[in-house]
This record gives sequence, structure tokens and C-alpha cells, in this order.
Amino acid sequence: MTLQDLIGGDLLEAEVLFPDGSHQGYHYWNRLAGGIEIDLTLEQFDAGEVVRSPRVIQRLTPLPTRLAEEYVLLRTRVYDRLGLSPLD
Repeated sequence: MTLQDLIGGDLLEAEVLFPDGSHQGYHYWNRLAGGIEIDLTLEQFDAGEVVRSPRVIQRLTPLPTRLAEEYVLLRTRVYDRLGLSPLD
């Protein structure tokens, strides 16, 4: 979400499966104009886990419904490091 805040594009969501095919969770990453995908956290998955095909999702709120405090902290640190105001 922080990357989308900075450069726009689509937010992608895909289901992740354990090697036995059971549901592990969901994974999110970005697609920029021109179809370029940026996934900063793909390496978090173990061998055999499967990230299924993504779908574009819409952000319904400016903050995530889970881990909002952590998101705000990360966003603040990224913007500070780049010398930007969170309102830019």
C-alpha cells in the first residue's frame, strides 16, 4: 500500500496455498502502468507454497483493516527517508 501511495498503479491480491493445497493466506503486490509488477516480499514464501493468479483489488479505506498502526509507521519511515511529507 505504501508503494501504491507513492507511485500509483494497481494493488494485486492472490491466494497462497501450502504445498498440500490448503489455504495459507493472501499475498499483495503492485502492478504499475505498462504491466510492470513490483513484489517486494515474494521471497517470504517457502518452497512448494503456491501464489495463485492475482486479481486487482480496490482500496476501500486509506488505511488497511489489519495492522493499520504498522502501516502508518512504515509509511512514515519511507516518506521520511525519501524526504517527503505523507501528504505529498
